Amino acid sequence: MFLNFTVLDLFIQFSLGFLITFAFAIYFNAPMKSLLICSTIGALTWWAFIFVRNITNGDKVISALVGSIIVGILADYASRRYRLPATVFIYTGIIPIIPGYSLYYTMHHLVIKEYSIGTKMAIDTLLQAGAIAAGIFIASVFSGSIQRVKLRRKK
Repeated sequence: MFLNFTVLDLFIQFSLGFLITFAFAIYFNAPMKSLLICSTIGALTWWAFIFVRNITNGDKVISALVGSIIVGILADYASRRYRLPATVFIYTGIIPIIPGYSLYYTMHHLVIKEYSIGTKMAIDTLLQAGAIAAGIFIASVFSGSIQRVKLRRKK
């Protein structure tokens, strides 16, 4: 558990996460007023993913779970604050943590008939995708519970 981040590393990672998410937000036709928020959510998600991955010695599944929980919570807050659907923020926010690299190499190994490597990578990819889905589900349940508690306090 050795965190060897410099300020420059953190700035570069944040900037890349921001730019990637910004580009996908434009591609997905996100509303103009949400572009900076979507990009910030994506960058924070990428930071969390990298940080947790460093703490857990490279475990992508736990990193994807934590990153997607952060996406879900931030997207729920942003949707209430800016009166936009949460999916606008969720779709763009999870872009940096989608396991595209793993999926590509899964297919590559299966096509060249390296079935053992391809199967292992397929399992890892499915676990990452499942962790992303579970994280968004956990965040939505958590956010819904908080909203119900707030409504009860107002009564």
